[in-house]
Amino acid sequence: MIKEFSAKSKPSNNKARVLFVVCMSASFALIMLSTFLSLYKGVFMLLGVGFFAVALVLYAKYVSPIYYYDITFDSENTPIFVVRQQVGKKFSTLCRIDLADIIKIDKQTSKERREHKTPMGTVRYSYLPTLDPAVAYRITVRSRYEKAEILIESSEEFARLLMSYSGQAKDMRTDSDEY
Repeated sequence: MIKEFSAKSKPSNNKARVLFVVCMSASFALIMLSTFLSLYKGVFMLLGVGFFAVALVLYAKYVSPIYYYDITFDSENTPIFVVRQQVGKKFSTLCRIDLADIIKIDKQTSKERREHKTPMGTVRYSYLPTLDPAVAYRITVRSRYEKAEILIESSEEFARLLMSYSGQAKDMRTDSDEY
């Protein structure tokens, strides 16, 4: 029996936060230094702005968002997997797939993730709250709309539950729904 469930994903390391602080500090130092220099003022200012841009990207991608992975039902009582993102007080739905469309879930180390080649015609989505996590899960999805690989960071138990619910959802799907 598929039950509604929600899991909040927490970063497994602080690499992104440390890198964010380093980039912001370097940006501030370079911009301040450029105000006192007469030679190469523009170069130092440009480097400072570059470090600031990197810091903003790190903040927007890894520091500020909180990811939620939900197993729920849609209006037609179809079991679905939803990835939501919270930034401040705003929630956004990033991903919504039928559980029956999940083909497999693979546990991968960071080395395996870097070596993995996404097949042609397959879209890759990354919903990882951690910069280079030690372990992540690759969910392979095939629906009537697209082929996709979704990267999430969760516990082993959640991945097993998701795969179990996917099998149950496939059994619930009628023959006319298959493609």
